[in-house]
Amino acid sequence: MKFLNALPFLILLPDLGSAAKCGQWFTSDCICDADIRYCTEGENGASDNILDQHPLWNHIQGFYKFEAYKFAFGLNLGTNMFATDNPHIGYLNHTIIGSRDYQHRYDILPPLDPEKCGAPIFDPFINSLPDFVCGETGVLFVFEGFALSTNERDGSLTTTPSLVALRSSDGDGAYLIGDEDNADYKMVPVDENTLQGSVNSDRFLVTETFVFTNEDRTEAGSMQDVYAKVGDQSILVQSTRFKFTKIDEESFITGLAADLEANNIVPSIRPDAVPMGRSCLNKDCPTEEDFCQLDPKCTVSKYLEPDATVKAGPIVGIVCAAFVVLLAVLYLVHRRAMEKQKERLKNMFAKHVVQSLKIGIGASGDFFSMEALQEEFKHIDVGEEGGDGVISKAELRAFMTSGKMGKVTDSDFDTLFGIIDSDGSGEVDFIEFATFMGEIKDNIQAFGDDEEVVPSFVENKEPEIKDDTEAFEDHNKIHEG
Repeated sequence: MKFLNALPFLILLPDLGSAAKCGQWFTSDCICDADIRYCTEGENGASDNILDQHPLWNHIQGFYKFEAYKFAFGLNLGTNMFATDNPHIGYLNHTIIGSRDYQHRYDILPPLDPEKCGAPIFDPFINSLPDFVCGETGVLFVFEGFALSTNERDGSLTTTPSLVALRSSDGDGAYLIGDEDNADYKMVPVDENTLQGSVNSDRFLVTETFVFTNEDRTEAGSMQDVYAKVGDQSILVQSTRFKFTKIDEESFITGLAADLEANNIVPSIRPDAVPMGRSCLNKDCPTEEDFCQLDPKCTVSKYLEPDATVKAGPIVGIVCAAFVVLLAVLYLVHRRAMEKQKERLKNMFAKHVVQSLKIGIGASGDFFSMEALQEEFKHIDVGEEGGDGVISKAELRAFMTSGKMGKVTDSDFDTLFGIIDSDGSGEVDFIEFATFMGEIKDNIQAFGDDEEVVPSFVENKEPEIKDDTEAFEDHNKIHEG
C-alpha cells in the first residue's frame, strides 16, 4: 500500500523535471552542446581566454619592429610637416593574458629637416613640449589599446572608450574616442593569417587590416585608415601603411632604446620603462573597474543555459508506465482480496456443512463418497421446490443462515453463490455442488476436528471412553455444555 501512495508522485515527475539538468534522457538537449556561448567556463571546450578561441591570436602576440608610411587628408604627402619624412620606424608590443589583450605602439619620428623649420607647426602636442627644438629633436608618439574577449567566444575582441588611448607621449593620454561617442570597437580574426579591426563612433571611423605575408608568420603588413564624419559623409583624414617584422623581447627592448637615442627624441617624453603586459604609460592606467565593464570573466553573460524541460516522449512514457504499474498493482491487490474472500467463504460454507450433522466426518473419507455428497445435497435442497434436483438461491441462503455460525451478508452470499454456480444459471446442480465440495475438502476436514464448530453429540466424534468413570464425567460435561 505504501507503493500505491507513492504512485501519484511518480506521475508528477515530469512537472518536477522542468528544473532538472538538461541533456538527460528525459529532458531537453543542452544548448551548450551546439553553442559554446551557453557553456560555463571549461564545459564542452568553452573558454573566455583569447588564445583558446582562435589560432590567429597565438600567432599574432609578440614583439615587432615596423616601418610606417603616413598620409594625411587622402593620400597626399607633404600636407603634414612630419608626413614628408616617410617612412618612420617604430615598435609594437602585443601581449595577451587570459581574456585581455594589451597593445603598445611606439612611433618614432626623427628630427625635421632644418630647412622646413620655418613653417609653422600646428600640432598642439609638439607645441606644448618645452624641450622640443625643430630640426634637432625627434618626437615619440605612443598608442595604447586594451581589448577583451567577448561572450560570443568566437575569437573577436571588443573594448570601451576608456580603454582606447590614442596618444600618451607625455603621460596624459589623448583619446581618439570619448565616452560620449557611442563607439563600437571590434577586432575579428578572418583566418589564421588575417585580422580585421574597426572603431565606429559618432565622430570617427577607423579601419585596420593586419595580414601575415609569409609562411613563418614573421612578416606582416597592415593598413589603417581614419575617417572623420561630417554630416552624412566620411572624410579620410589619415592613412598609414605598416610593414612589421617579428623580433624577440630582448631585441624589442634594446632596439627601442637605441632608436630613441639615435633620433634624439625629446627627453621629457621618453618612457622610463617599456610597458610589457598590463602596464601603460598613462598616469591613469585602466582600472579593474574599467576592464570589468566588458570582461567576460567578471561580468554576467547574456547567454545563459535555460532551465531544462522534460521531453514529450518521456512524459508520455512515464505517465503510461506509472498507469500500467498502478493497474497491475490494483489488479494484484484486487486478486489477493478476492482470493482471501473466496477462502473465507469456503471456510464459512465448510463450517455450515460440518454443522449440518447429516453426514459423518471420519478418517475413512466416507464423508466425500457419492452417497454422502448426495445426502448433503438433499439436505440443502429442501425449499418450497425441494427435491427438484437443484439448489436455488433461497435454499442455499436458508442453509447458510441455519445453525449457530451467524448471519451472512448479502454481498458474501451473492459471491459464494456465484462461486458454486459455475455456469451462472442461477441454480446449483449436483455436479456443481460436488465440484465445489471437492474444492473445500481440506477446509471441511480441518473444521471436522474443531470443537467450536462440531457439536459434541455427533456420533462419529464421541470421545473414546477409557473407563466408566471417565465416560460418565465426559457425558456430564457434554450435556452441561
